[in-house]
Amino acid sequence: MLTTFQKVVNWFIPDHLQSDLHKRKRVQMFIGSHLLGPLIATPIPLMLWFADPQPMPHVLILALSIYGFWPFLALVKRFPGAYTQLAMGSVLNLTFCILWATYNYGGTSSPFLVWLVLTPLLGFMYLGSTWTARIFVLLQIAVGIATLYAVHLYGTFPNHIAVENMVVAGVLSALGSSIYVFVIAAYYSTVVDSQSELIKEVDRHQSTLKALTSAKDEAERANGAKSEFLAKMSHELRTPLNAVLGYSEILLEDAELDGRGEQIADLQKISAAGKHLLAMVNDILDISKIEAGKMALHLDDVDLDQLIDEVESTARPMAAKNTNSLRVERGADLGMIHADATKLRQAIFNLLSNASKFTQNGQITLDVRRAEGNLQIVVADTGIGISEDQQKVLFSNFTQANAKIAAVYGGTGLGLSLSQNLCRLMGGRIELESKLGEGSRFTILLPAPLPAGVIAPTVQRSVDDDEAAFIAEQDAELEEHASPAVAGGETANPKRRPRVLIVDDDRDFLELAERLFIREDYTPICTDAPQSALQIARTVKPAAIFLDIMMPGFDGWDVLAALRADPVTADIPVFMISILSDRGRVLAAGANGIVVKPLDSGKLRAAFAALASTRGRSPAKAANA
Repeated sequence: MLTTFQKVVNWFIPDHLQSDLHKRKRVQMFIGSHLLGPLIATPIPLMLWFADPQPMPHVLILALSIYGFWPFLALVKRFPGAYTQLAMGSVLNLTFCILWATYNYGGTSSPFLVWLVLTPLLGFMYLGSTWTARIFVLLQIAVGIATLYAVHLYGTFPNHIAVENMVVAGVLSALGSSIYVFVIAAYYSTVVDSQSELIKEVDRHQSTLKALTSAKDEAERANGAKSEFLAKMSHELRTPLNAVLGYSEILLEDAELDGRGEQIADLQKISAAGKHLLAMVNDILDISKIEAGKMALHLDDVDLDQLIDEVESTARPMAAKNTNSLRVERGADLGMIHADATKLRQAIFNLLSNASKFTQNGQITLDVRRAEGNLQIVVADTGIGISEDQQKVLFSNFTQANAKIAAVYGGTGLGLSLSQNLCRLMGGRIELESKLGEGSRFTILLPAPLPAGVIAPTVQRSVDDDEAAFIAEQDAELEEHASPAVAGGETANPKRRPRVLIVDDDRDFLELAERLFIREDYTPICTDAPQSALQIARTVKPAAIFLDIMMPGFDGWDVLAALRADPVTADIPVFMISILSDRGRVLAAGANGIVVKPLDSGKLRAAFAALASTRGRSPAKAANA
C-alpha cells in the first residue's frame, strides 16, 4: 500500500526536482499531505451539513476550500518553477479553511481552532526553514488570530449550531487533526528514512569514487614504473645486443674475407637472431611510448614511388624465404604525401613481413594507389587466412590469431597492433578482410595528402627504423665517404687518419667502438671517465666526439655543455650515443646528431656522411683543417 502511494507521489514530482534531495523531500511532503488531507477532513463538512439547519453557503464554501487542495497537485506538476508560490498559496488556503470553520461554528471557542497548529508544521515542511518561510508563516497566523479576536471584540460570530451541541464536531475535529498529524508524521519519517538511504548510497558512491581514484593513481604510478622499467630494461638489453651485433659484424667481415664458409653461416644466424631480438625490443618500446602518449610524428613530403621501391627491395628476399612471389602494383602518378616516412614504411613492412611468414608457395601482392581522397596501400596474400573470431582481437597488443599459430610461426603479436596505432597517429587506419584458408587482405588508408604542419599528439620517432631510413637516404654519400682517410686521391696513412674521441662508461662498448672506428680508418681515443673528456678534447682536438648520454654522475649532457662552453672545443662536432633517439633534444642542446645503439659501421658512416654534407667537405679534410 505504501509503495503504491509512494509511486503516486513520485509521479507528481517534477523531473528537475528529483536530483535535489532536500527540495525533493519538501515536494514529497507537499504532495503527500495534499493527497491525504482532504480525505481525512471529509467527515467534518459532512457532519456539519446534516447538523446545521441552514448549511448554505458556509458549509459549501468550507467543503470547496478543503477539496481545493487537490488542484495544487496538478499545478505543481504543470508549473514546477512556481513551487514556492504554490506552497505559500496552499498554506494560506489552509489558514482560511480553519478560520472560516472557526468563525461560523463557535468563534474563539470553536473545536476547529485546534487545526491551526498544522499551519506552521506544514508551512515549514513545504518551504523549509528560511527566513522568508518563517516570516510568512508567523505573519499569516498572527493576522488570522488577530482577525478572530477583533471579531470577538467588535462584532458577533454566527450561531448556526449552539456551542453545547457541537460535542460531536469537537470529537471529529480532534480525531481528524490527530489522524492527520499521525499520518503526516509517519509519512515524514518514511521520507526521511528513504532520504537517509539515498544519502548513505551517495556516501557509498563517494567512497567507491575515492577507491577508484586511489586505484587510478596507483595504476598511473604502476604505469610510470612500467615505463621506467622498460627504459631500464631496454638499456640492459641493448647493451649486450650492441656487443653481439657489433662483434658478429666484425667476425662476419673477417670470415668473408678469409673465405670461411661454415663460420659465415653461423655468424649470419647470430646476427639475424640479434637483429630479431632488437626489433622485438624496439616494438615493445614503441608500443609503450604510444600508450604513454610520448611520441610525436615527424611529417614531411614523401615520394611514394621511392618509398615503395625501398620497401620492395627489402621485402623481396623476405618473401622468397618461403618460396613466395611478390608482385608490386602501383597507380599512375602516386606523387607525394605529407606523412612520417619512417612510420609509414614500418607499417607496410610489418604487413609484408606477416604475409611472408604466414604464406608458403603463394602469392603476395603490394598494391599502392590513390582513391577517393585516400592513399590505399593493400597487402594481400594467399596464406592461411584468419577466422572471424580471431579477427576481433588481432590488433590487440601481444595477441596472435591463436596459440597454435604462435607456436608454429613464432612472433610476439605486436606487429599488427603497432602498425594500426602508427596509422591512427597519421590520421588513418588499417582494415582487414580475410577468410580462413583463403588468405588475407590488409588495407592501409591514409588521408592524401595530410595537411602540412599537422603534429599528432602521441608518437615519438622510432629509434632504429629512423636511423635505417637516414642511412638509406645517405646511401650515395656512404660510398664516397666510406674510408675518410682516402680523400682527394690520398692513400690511407695511419698518421693522417682523423682522430675521434669516444666517451662511454661501458668498457666493453669502448672496446667494440675502437675496433669499429679502426676498421673505418679512424684513430679512436677512448675514455670511460666523462670528467676528463673536456681536457682530452682540448689536448687532442679530435675530428669528432662520440658521447654516451647515460653515464652515472657526470652524464653526456653535462659533458656536452662543458664542451660547448669552452672556446677551444666549442666547434668540434659532437654525436650523442644512446639507446633512444631524441634528435630534437640533441640538436637543441648543441650536438650535431645522434647515433643509436647498437653501434655498427653503417651508422658511423652515416654520421660522418651527414657531417660532411653539412660542411661541404669530407671528414678527413675537416680533421686536417
